[in-house]
Amino acid sequence: MTPTTRHLLDMVVADLRGSDRPGQQEMVELVEESLDKRSTVLIQAGTGTGKSVGYLLPAVVHAADAEPGRSRVVVATATLALQHQLVERDLPRMLGALSDELRRDVTYSTLKGRSNYLCLARVSGSDPDQQTLERSTLEEQAARINEWSQSTQTGDRDELEDISGIVWSAFSVTAQECSRGSGCAFVEDCWAERAIANARSSDIVVTNHTLLALNAVQEGIIGEHAAVIVDEAHALPSALQRAATNELSVEALNRAARRTQAAGQTDEADRVQDAADAFENALLVWDAPEGRRLAQLPQAVQQALASVREACGIAAAALRRATEADPAARQRAIAAVEDVHAAAGELLSADESRVMWRRRDRLVVLPLDVSAVVQDGIIGERTAVFTSATLQLGGSFDTIAEQLGLAKGSWVASDVGSPFAYESQAILFVPDRLSPPGPDWPTPQALGLAADLVAAAGGRALVLMASWNGVEAMAAALAGVVPGTLLTQRRGEPTAGLIRAFSEEPNSVLIGTLGLWQGVDVPGAACTLVIIDKLPFPPPSDPVVSARQAAIDARGGSGWMQVSLPQAAVTLAQGAGRLIRSNTDRGVVAILDSRLANRRYGGYLRRSLPPFSFMTDVSKVRDALGRLDASFTA
Repeated sequence: MTPTTRHLLDMVVADLRGSDRPGQQEMVELVEESLDKRSTVLIQAGTGTGKSVGYLLPAVVHAADAEPGRSRVVVATATLALQHQLVERDLPRMLGALSDELRRDVTYSTLKGRSNYLCLARVSGSDPDQQTLERSTLEEQAARINEWSQSTQTGDRDELEDISGIVWSAFSVTAQECSRGSGCAFVEDCWAERAIANARSSDIVVTNHTLLALNAVQEGIIGEHAAVIVDEAHALPSALQRAATNELSVEALNRAARRTQAAGQTDEADRVQDAADAFENALLVWDAPEGRRLAQLPQAVQQALASVREACGIAAAALRRATEADPAARQRAIAAVEDVHAAAGELLSADESRVMWRRRDRLVVLPLDVSAVVQDGIIGERTAVFTSATLQLGGSFDTIAEQLGLAKGSWVASDVGSPFAYESQAILFVPDRLSPPGPDWPTPQALGLAADLVAAAGGRALVLMASWNGVEAMAAALAGVVPGTLLTQRRGEPTAGLIRAFSEEPNSVLIGTLGLWQGVDVPGAACTLVIIDKLPFPPPSDPVVSARQAAIDARGGSGWMQVSLPQAAVTLAQGAGRLIRSNTDRGVVAILDSRLANRRYGGYLRRSLPPFSFMTDVSKVRDALGRLDASFTA
């Protein structure tokens, strides 16, 4: 770290009323060196390191020392909460503290996918998708959007709360649906165009993994940039797979027919609808298991897909000739028929490099390996910084480097540690004599043990279950045991209110499933116990997991060791990381799965966790929780 950068870091830390953190200082130095050398670096930075300052400060200094537009930095996060934190708190405060120290003003902006912004054309006109909204809650939400559209200054969906995706989709467009190049009357006032223009003139652009992935696949969304910093980088490979996924559904075909009809192409719309009906009928008579990888498609489905491609190809050509049609309606129709045309083509040409499966009334296909997308579309000739609290799995960075397609010798990595004294602040408890999970999990013994721990802790527990059945069983087991409020996640419901209540209501317990394994940040007395019912291995029936494992097995490797085990390690580390959120937190992470203590791979998984004190004696753990509870009530 240069003396100047160290001086600026001291100023920022002082402004935040923080303290010197060796891990943060090391991170600043690593990012600064990477920006100077245009190299690739992986940085594991534990909770409490001050990770955002660790990468934002060198990015700001680098931008300030360069001419505007010459050193644009893209910062991508996995969660909306962190994206908001960076643009609404961290960057404004940092630039305010350094305003007299930088060589020039540094600008920043946020950028999301086009469908996150209100489309003025869709608000102003009649639309077949809007007409399908039911008269009830959906209609009320649509009315709220219309009212909000008159006052918003950004057009950003995130200003609204509790809006269904079905409703929002009737007021927004994807990049493919947008008619900006076809005579849209609203292009000068378009919220998405304003956000893109603002981002392309900014030194630092804060976006999300999804948009970064789409930019890597499609190019041109974000614009030229010299560096990319990926926070929460453990989640990037999943975002890349989602961006590269194609699916064909009956509803997508019906929508394509409706939009083609709305654009005035009646004959072509009828042809697309006929193809949709044929596709639906082929699926109805096909007795294929859902969610399992498909090696090939039956002849009837292939014929239906061929009909889809033919009908949509004809419709797209007709729509492109229909210059007299409304530009917005025509573009939405073109996007719809081209999307299903492309998806049908992907399904017909799927080979061993892709994974294909059925999900109810749709077929899904995606590539097995997205590492080339990272190398070509994200890194290229740029500086690339990948950081997270969970990059080392089993004590090594090799797994994440392989997932990102990083060649050996092309990257450096460092674990800058955490300011927390995990060994003295927390206990990792594993009941080594409890029967391991089986078909009847969670067993009465596991549920009883969890109830004992919750009672000893006086509530104050976050309980993370691997299944919805487990959530129901645990809620029943803890009823009457929790001294405060028992909060239970329900399928499909938002979690923000539950997390807020958990942090505010004394002695409460929050039970949930995978939606709560990340993003719960509740320091202090509200959360002194995290219970994880079982190791979060992906289900063997998952088509992507099974396909990736089979490919590795075919090459002579161990698919389970290279796919399922690392995936479980990341999820487990994220869940266990909910406990210690500050240097004064104390508590217990209880993992009720004895395999963590008794199986050979248990050591790998424990090395992926913070270095908690390890115990298998439940009486000692109960005593520790009781003493901790007493300290809060004394």
